[in-house]
Amino acid sequence: MKKSVLLFTLIFTILTLTSCTQRASSSDTTGSITIETYASITTQATSTEAETAPVYSTIETSDSSVTTTPESDSETTAVVETEISADYTITDYEAVMYAVASVNVRQFPDADSDRIGHLDKGESVNVTGIVSNGWYRIEFKNSEYFVNGRYLSDVYEEDEETTTVATTTVTTAATTITTTASAVTSATTTTASDEDVDIDDEVDVDEIVSQLGTSSYTALNYSTVKAVWFAYLDIDTMLAGATESEFTESISEAFAYVASLGCNTVYVHVRAFGDAYYYSSYYPFTSAYSGTIGDKPSYDPLEIMITEAHKLGLSFHAWVNPMRTTTKKNLEAMSSSYTLKQWYSSSSTNGTYLVYDSDTGYYWLSPAYSAVRELICAGIAEIVSNYDVDGIHIDDYFYPTTDESFDKLASSASGSSNLAQWRRDTVSQLVKEIYSTVKSCNSSVLFGVSPQGNLDNNLNKLYADVELWCSTTGYLDYIVPQIYYGYSGSLPFDTTAVQWEDIVTSSSVKLICGIAAYKVGTTTEWSSGSMLSKQTDHISSLSGYSGCAYYRYSSLVSGSSDTLLSGEIASLIKSLANY
Repeated sequence: MKKSVLLFTLIFTILTLTSCTQRASSSDTTGSITIETYASITTQATSTEAETAPVYSTIETSDSSVTTTPESDSETTAVVETEISADYTITDYEAVMYAVASVNVRQFPDADSDRIGHLDKGESVNVTGIVSNGWYRIEFKNSEYFVNGRYLSDVYEEDEETTTVATTTVTTAATTITTTASAVTSATTTTASDEDVDIDDEVDVDEIVSQLGTSSYTALNYSTVKAVWFAYLDIDTMLAGATESEFTESISEAFAYVASLGCNTVYVHVRAFGDAYYYSSYYPFTSAYSGTIGDKPSYDPLEIMITEAHKLGLSFHAWVNPMRTTTKKNLEAMSSSYTLKQWYSSSSTNGTYLVYDSDTGYYWLSPAYSAVRELICAGIAEIVSNYDVDGIHIDDYFYPTTDESFDKLASSASGSSNLAQWRRDTVSQLVKEIYSTVKSCNSSVLFGVSPQGNLDNNLNKLYADVELWCSTTGYLDYIVPQIYYGYSGSLPFDTTAVQWEDIVTSSSVKLICGIAAYKVGTTTEWSSGSMLSKQTDHISSLSGYSGCAYYRYSSLVSGSSDTLLSGEIASLIKSLANY
């Protein structure tokens, strides 16, 4: 009997040690890209002590470095094994994001891996990597762990009723600016320090168009818009380290899913941080591809996205953030051939044309200067002239702060005694010039803006005079207010929707309602299982609206176990079919 017990114990021990010492390894190379790879790793936890974070090992190959997770320590008791069964690649990335709800932080990019802690709703976090399965690597507790990308956003709403813009003090360069005219030459823009700060010094759109040309493409757009936003958060996970065939397959599947919902339009990020998701002469290629800003793939993602969208009958609007640029790290790494880098490197333009905002962690362009607006418009013209886009789309990222130091030199030089109104006029000048640029390149292409749903915030914090734009021709073709609210609080969804209906008085401006798909499941009210369809049905009953748009793609994709979102999607499909 003792021999049998000993034999059984020996066999059990050998099997346990064998299982615990398995090492999964993988290599994934794409050109000279540096990525990290997770492949079917087995993590272990004990009932007596927490598992320690793994130490990554780096394998040098002929054209890339591949990082793999090490084998787990086998010397544990009461072992509970959790297997991460998929392969993951991680591309270095840098961004500041916010948790849209309280969300767990995991040891690995998998919901079944160990919980390290959590992020509170609204908590900011530094993102350091993009995982190919939609998760993000973040800085947490002096190390790096993972969060499901569905619960991160570059948008932070302080509460259900209002989105606030933080105030910060920004140091501006102490320099005297005199006046000269700016001009477009080839693929560069004016970098001289002596730029006119008068907003009446309009950008010469005709000169920009003469340099870049026009497009004869006839844009595809719909009278009733049913749109989905594809933020950089959605695109980056598809693009990171991807080959042309991989990216094409991913975006094609995503667009096919959107079409299956009954949608007909996509608003797709093509410039989020002073970068480009296409071949540009004005902006460096996004760092989302390889982790290095300016490193281009052998294919043009924008060209692929437009082709795949049009195959499905989807209208494609190129979404641009005109004023927000990037971090100090990316600007340092950026080629000096780009205007942004030249402005960053110059003592006369760093702090005037390009201003750092410590609250967001990014440098922002100041629209007070005609050279800045010229660069923005040239970037827009480049897209409309070279690609078959159906629209140009910008969102609510205008002024990042109410602090007067952001553009103190320019406002002082303007002679205006009303800073708020001067900023509104400056932003309106930018919007009008973008509109003119779009129409000069291709009159059939639409231009639209997606401001905050809170009218007061737009006017007094972002300095976006949306009422002017919606009542006067020559500013925009459509507006998509982000009415990201429930039915309670000081800004209920239904009341806010009517407020927007009241201010859109120009017959040339189409009103589309932005709906917060990303809020599903984040509060009790947003957990009804039918909020998206309820709000869609409400908007379809209002005669002043011409459709709805849903933020964002990843928030509409349900997993097999996500019964709440699955129910929402089923109801939404019915509502869209009836709209």
